[in-house]
Amino acid sequence: MTKAKALVITGNGTNCEMEAAHACKLGGFDEARIAHLSELMSGEVSLDDYHFLNLTGGFLDGDDLGSAKAQANRLRHATVAGKGEQIVEQLLRFIADGKLILGVCNGFQLLVKMGMLPAIGGDFLKQTATLTHNANGRFQDRWCYLKSDPASPSVYTRGIEGGVYLPIRHGE
Repeated sequence: MTKAKALVITGNGTNCEMEAAHACKLGGFDEARIAHLSELMSGEVSLDDYHFLNLTGGFLDGDDLGSAKAQANRLRHATVAGKGEQIVEQLLRFIADGKLILGVCNGFQLLVKMGMLPAIGGDFLKQTATLTHNANGRFQDRWCYLKSDPASPSVYTRGIEGGVYLPIRHGE
C-alpha cells in the first residue's frame, strides 16, 4: 500500500513548518517531511515523491505586501542541480497529477504571485490576480465566520455544512 506523504516547504523567513507538519500527520498522512527550499534545488527532495504540498507562512522575504513575488521568481526560475529540470516543472506535474497544494499566509500569496491561484483558463504560471492592503488600512487579528459553498469542488471545504469559525491575521 502506498503511503500518503506530505511535504512542508520552509526557508527564506517562513515559519510554522513544525505545526504544519503536525497538522498533516493529524490529518492522516503517514509521513510529513519538512524540507528547505534548497533541498528542492539540490535535488535531494523531489515533489514527485509526495502527494500533498504545504507552503507555509510567516515572514517570507520580510513579509511585506508582495514579498512572495521573490519566492515565486525563485520557484519559477530555479533549476534542480544535476537534473536540468526546473522546480516549476515539478510543480506543474504535481498539479497535473491531481495532487493537493495548500498555501497559508505567505504561502497563499506565493500561489497568487506564481499564477497558480486562480489559474484562470488552466494557466498556472500567469498571474491574473493580486493582493492589496485591507480596506480599513489596518492589520486584522480576529476570529471570523467563513461561510462554505456546498457547490464548491474544493476538497478543503467538502462536507462542511454552513461554515467554519476560524482565526485570521493579515494585513492584506
